[in-house]
Amino acid sequence: MTRDPDILDVLRGIIDPEIGINIVDLGLVYQAERTADAIDVAITMTTRACPLGEMMLEEARAALSRRFPTLVVTVSLVWEPPWAPAMMTAAGRESLAM
Repeated sequence: MTRDPDILDVLRGIIDPEIGINIVDLGLVYQAERTADAIDVAITMTTRACPLGEMMLEEARAALSRRFPTLVVTVSLVWEPPWAPAMMTAAGRESLAM
């Protein structure tokens, strides 16, 4: 898993509206990679039935495009490995009092 810190900073601004935690601390960002001309991000959802998945993907694309206007931004939805609460950061678990 490659995770560029500048990309993660942008993605921390994307909040899962059902849970109220940003997608990085929730553990939904599986890949956040930057090259000289592109950004490639892979995001999952807590469940396949999440009705807000496309909205969050589009929000991530828009935020990354604003922050990195000269780069081609690709945000993909992935399901492997399946998300689990153990993927959350310490800050995410603390937010949910886990």
